[in-house]
Amino acid sequence: MLALLPAFALVAAASVQAECADRDRFTFRVERVRPGPVEGIEVHVELGGGGLAADTVRAGLVRVCIAGGAPGEFVDVRLGEGKRAFRVLYPPNGRLPITHQGSPTIVVCEVKRDCDVLTMEEAGRLIQRAKPSATRLSAGDKEDLFRLWRDSLEAQGMQSGELVEALRRKERQVAASRAASELLSRFATRALEIVDRFRRHAPDALDHPSVGPLTQINAAVAAYNPVYEEMSEKADSYRKATADSWGEARSVQFQALVDEALDVHSRIYSLNELAGLITDCRHGWTTCPDKAAARSRILDGVGRIAVEVESRLQRFQRRKTAFLETLNEELFEVPPRAVPVLGGTVAQ
Repeated sequence: MLALLPAFALVAAASVQAECADRDRFTFRVERVRPGPVEGIEVHVELGGGGLAADTVRAGLVRVCIAGGAPGEFVDVRLGEGKRAFRVLYPPNGRLPITHQGSPTIVVCEVKRDCDVLTMEEAGRLIQRAKPSATRLSAGDKEDLFRLWRDSLEAQGMQSGELVEALRRKERQVAASRAASELLSRFATRALEIVDRFRRHAPDALDHPSVGPLTQINAAVAAYNPVYEEMSEKADSYRKATADSWGEARSVQFQALVDEALDVHSRIYSLNELAGLITDCRHGWTTCPDKAAARSRILDGVGRIAVEVESRLQRFQRRKTAFLETLNEELFEVPPRAVPVLGGTVAQ
């Protein structure tokens, strides 16, 4: 017998045909993670704050009437009690969008039979199902996705097993990739800023009555130095975190990006000499005997260095983006594919 909880806006499947408008009918496919019967499992569907209804699985499907439900809205799915206990393995946290285009899939497992004995391949297939809905999520949101999914399973009593362990690993992977991405992105941002400040303010810094132009340059240098120092001093810890979470091949790729960034730094560091010359000329020191010649040298040097750094950073950004996109693809694959290996004063 179908269960309909009273005082809500949703209608039980038993009366769908008679009482439900076509626009309010929604169907879900129910399947087991391993081959086995799903007929008779009771599925409850709740539209956030709007109502709750239930249907039992027939021919692998449940049908409910969600009055006023709009395609794309999310519902919460849970399983009713029966002679055999089942858990929802997918979607993550039991949340999925309703649609009139096809039937969203709910994947279940039977307690004490197959929930805790999934293979890594089976766990991987479940994680792959989450990929389409997670494609546009930020790194932090992806980390939350895997954590909340795992928390939901553990709340149902699933404390271990391949899926739980795979989700834990995914949390670590996202955290490691986010840390690596943020470090590399901070470096690129600060490096571009420093050459831009030199290019814009060096021409005025020699003769300007105030120290404003030189202050602008020094501010960029002060913002850049800690990022460079973090990359230089802590790269090994970032590399180790990448290796622990993603494997040695990915760690090698990350180290190659760090090495590329440090090579860019070597050109940025050469701006120190030009900054020193600006200061010498402003003070009229003997180290700047010819201000006109110094100006020409500064403008030429800043121009060449800025063009070179910007060109290198463009290549660096492309490689960084490709690296992170590869990690994102691998995030939803268990086990991972084989991986090709890719080949102020400014701090020193």
